[in-house]
Amino acid sequence: MMTKMMAGSLGLEEPWYIGGVEFDEKELALHIYVGIRKGAEIACPVCGAQTKRNGYEPRERVWRHGDVMFYPCLVHCRRPKVLCLNCGSVQVNAPFERKNSRFTLLFEGYAMLILADMPIAKAAALLRCDEKSLVKIMRYWVNKAVDGMDLRDVAMLAIDETSFKRGHKYVTLIIDAAKRRVLDVEEGRDAETLKLFAEKLSARGGSPEKITAVTSDMSKSFLPAIAKYFPKAENIIDKFHVKKVLIDALDEVRKAEQKSVADKKGLFRGRRLFMIPKAKLTAEQSAALTEMSKRYPKTGRAYRIVAGLDDFYASRAMDEAEKGFASLYSWMRRCRLKPMKEAAETLMRHKDKILAYFKNRITNAICEGISSMIQAAKRKARGFRNFEGYASMIYLIAGKLQLAVPRPF
Repeated sequence: MMTKMMAGSLGLEEPWYIGGVEFDEKELALHIYVGIRKGAEIACPVCGAQTKRNGYEPRERVWRHGDVMFYPCLVHCRRPKVLCLNCGSVQVNAPFERKNSRFTLLFEGYAMLILADMPIAKAAALLRCDEKSLVKIMRYWVNKAVDGMDLRDVAMLAIDETSFKRGHKYVTLIIDAAKRRVLDVEEGRDAETLKLFAEKLSARGGSPEKITAVTSDMSKSFLPAIAKYFPKAENIIDKFHVKKVLIDALDEVRKAEQKSVADKKGLFRGRRLFMIPKAKLTAEQSAALTEMSKRYPKTGRAYRIVAGLDDFYASRAMDEAEKGFASLYSWMRRCRLKPMKEAAETLMRHKDKILAYFKNRITNAICEGISSMIQAAKRKARGFRNFEGYASMIYLIAGKLQLAVPRPF
């Protein structure tokens, strides 16, 4: 039964068989020896024609398999060759292997389960193998799943960026706004990233012409690229990035007022209070904010404008939103606060793209919703020296991939 169990875990069927099992007491490892019946007919790996064994490869090969009773397990096999009338002499792969890998398929399946929940260094220690090998395993199966993505139904996109390394190294994330999954990870944050995704979209059954809405920030690279590569899409400025424009202006007002008041430390210590949305204030915070707004009137005025933006986004219809935008813009222009006046002009330049939110109501909250997973990917990808390893970890955690790797359980 033990032999039958091992054959099953390796996916062996006749004419393949377990030739022997040994436990090395010095090495503290289990060794399984796999063979193939003499005279058995074997399908040609190239054309599928029935052939017979024509010798073996020169040397025995060894693959790492799943542990047995906590001991490392190694599989040994001299793979056969066949002489095909159509293809000539051809090397036959074993049922348990992937080409160019020194790990069995079941081991790789287990490794992928571990990598989805554990940093690379810890996974390597647990599996007792080196990190480079794990990275190669992950990249192979992730890339295979990504290449096989069916993107026919993709119609709405969210575009965001995140840092890769210190020193302004960024990656662009393309997210399916409907299914909330990462579709593409591109190095950089320029127009070229969207061009590359448009090409991948076409190659995987989708079409740039079918994209109806794209939400992004106000990037001078993204906005024209969206119009160019997704010509029929509604271009939407994400409301969280709009709010960031006002929050930054509020902070400039606060810093300027801080220089002119006697109690500088009071305003500095209370700066975070002005960043809390009005709807999320507790009764105690609301009372404290009212008092600070009286003591620091300019910062208080700027805060009320930011709160007015939240009221604008609460609009239920386009005509209501248009009136709300006009009212907010007028207020910002008349507020006698230079940073807010400049922010007002920024909003006006993007008015149509801001109002487009009320047609589709998609935001980069989808991106923010998976940002914790992206941060987890960063932590798990520590030690990766290149973009490819980092991108693979993002796909694995946030891509909702259909991995073809065998699952051990």
